[in-house]
Amino acid sequence: MTQYFELLDSASFLLFAGLLYFLASISKRLGEVMGLKKYYYLYYLGIFFTLFASITIIISIGILENSKTYSYISFSIGMTLSLIASIRYWGWLIKELF
Repeated sequence: MTQYFELLDSASFLLFAGLLYFLASISKRLGEVMGLKKYYYLYYLGIFFTLFASITIIISIGILENSKTYSYISFSIGMTLSLIASIRYWGWLIKELF
């Protein structure tokens, strides 16, 4: 049953990477229109860390228990970088709402 949850973790990390790619492409277009700096590179860096986390979970399914910790750390770094890029591109929406 544990291997099932590890595969589910890996699949969810892959889905997050796909979502980050979608946000990167939309943010790139938005940044070009608004004349913002190229913060969408942070999304690509986040995609790298997220994919790295997914790969290390797949590799660690029966081999190493310690590498799961590294994959979760890598995933959290990728999500943090993506959050920073999202705030830079989409933070104006929060200001408009309030």
